[in-house]
Amino acid sequence: MTTSTNGTTIFQTCRQAAGITQERAAELLGISTRTLAAYESGERPVPPLRAADMVDLYGTQFLAMQYLRLYAPFGDILPAVERVPLPQAVCQLMAAMAKVEDAKVGDRLLQIAADGRVDELEEPEYEAVLAALEPVISAVLALRYAQEV
Repeated sequence: MTTSTNGTTIFQTCRQAAGITQERAAELLGISTRTLAAYESGERPVPPLRAADMVDLYGTQFLAMQYLRLYAPFGDILPAVERVPLPQAVCQLMAAMAKVEDAKVGDRLLQIAADGRVDELEEPEYEAVLAALEPVISAVLALRYAQEV
């Protein structure tokens, strides 16, 4: 499990953000405090159903998305999303959208899709358009999971 810069895992961070002690969380999850500590330290992998229970208990879909990104077989298709304060998330989204607009990505996409398909000659440009949209996707998700200040 990847850890944040302060050494906590996403499981520990989300539990703490929910204001739940490790002991209380373990009790509500029906596991031992030692098991929860092992999950939070990355010593033991968190089973999918246990992760779902944590998402419900901690009240955060952000944990679900991060769990899928890190552990699901196709999780690598999800972008990395940092949980930031709401004003920062809004600024990041607006900046990403402005960059896409400045690059005329929408116009390029319309030209490619006008005939309803992406042909071999358009494929490189289409991939470039998708790559240009990645920061917008990440910024939208950061806004979705933003921390209120």
